[in-house]
Amino acid sequence: MNTKTLKDWFTNFGTVFSILGFFVTIYLGVWYVPSWLQESQNEKIKNAENEILQSVKELVYADSTFTLKELPTLVHAKEITLKQPFPLSLNDILTKTEESFMEDKFIPLTKRKELINKIEEIKSKLPKENKTQIDNLKAEKKENIWKIWLSIIVTIVSVILGIISTYLKFKADKDKDAEIQNEIQEITSDKEIREYGYEFEKNIEEALRKRSDITILDKDNIDKGIDIIFSKANKQYFIEAKYLNRSKIGLNTFHQLAHFLKDKIGEAWLVYNTDLTPLVAQQICDFNKENKQINIRLIRVTNSKEFTEKLNEILPK
Repeated sequence: MNTKTLKDWFTNFGTVFSILGFFVTIYLGVWYVPSWLQESQNEKIKNAENEILQSVKELVYADSTFTLKELPTLVHAKEITLKQPFPLSLNDILTKTEESFMEDKFIPLTKRKELINKIEEIKSKLPKENKTQIDNLKAEKKENIWKIWLSIIVTIVSVILGIISTYLKFKADKDKDAEIQNEIQEITSDKEIREYGYEFEKNIEEALRKRSDITILDKDNIDKGIDIIFSKANKQYFIEAKYLNRSKIGLNTFHQLAHFLKDKIGEAWLVYNTDLTPLVAQQICDFNKENKQINIRLIRVTNSKEFTEKLNEILPK
C-alpha cells in the first residue's frame, strides 16, 4: 500500500467516522438523553412518594394522635428536595397509604381495617382540592417539556453545523488535493506541449489581427506577465493564453494574472483549452466580485476557429 492510498484511506475513514458521530449525537440528544432525564426525574419522584408513604404509615400505625397538620409538612420537605411541586395531592397520599396497609399481610386484618378507618377519618377533614394526581402530572410535564425540546433543538442545530463544517472541510481538502495533483501534471508537461502552447497563443493573436476594429499593442509595450494586450473602442483587453495537455488551470496561473491586473482598467480574458481547478474557479469568481474596474472572462476553446467564433460573439464587428 503506497503513501497516497494510505492517506486516502485515513481521510475516508475520518469522514465516515464523523458521519457516524453525527448520527450518534442525534440519537443521544433527541432520544437517549431526554428519555434518560425523564426516567431519572420519575425515579426521584417515585422514591419521594415511597418515603412519604412510609413516613405516613409509621405515624398512622404508631401515633394515635396523628393529624392532618403533619402531612403538608412532610410533602413540603420533599418538594424542597425535588425542587418542584409534589405530584400527589394529600388525598392521593392517604389513599395510597391505605392501599399499602392492605398489602401488608403481616398486619392482622382487624388492625388494617382500624388503620384504614383512621385514615378515612383524616381524609374527611381534607379541604376540597381542585387538582388530582393527573392534573399535577400534566402541570409537571408542561414545566419540564421545554427542557426536553431545548435539548433536542440544541442537538439538531449542533449536528447540522457539524455536518456543514465536515462537508466544507472535506471539500476544501479535496480541492487542495486536486490543486496539488494539477501542479504535478504541469511540472511533468513535455516540450511538445509547450510548443503547442506557443502555437495556441500565436493563433489567437492572428485571429485578433484579422479584425480591423482591434488594435494589438506591440510586443515591446506588453507588460511582463500577460500574453496579449489589445484595444477596441478605447477599452483595453488583456489575454492570458494557456494550452495544456491533461492538467487544469492552477492557482499559479491565476495568481500571476491577478497580480498583473492589479490597478488595471478594462477586461481580462483567460483563454484555455482544458479546465479550471475548483480553487481557481472559486477565486476567479471572488476576484470578479471584488473588482469593479476589471474582471476576468473565461474563454474555453481548443483551436483558432473556436476562438474566432467566441471573439465575434463577445465583440461583434
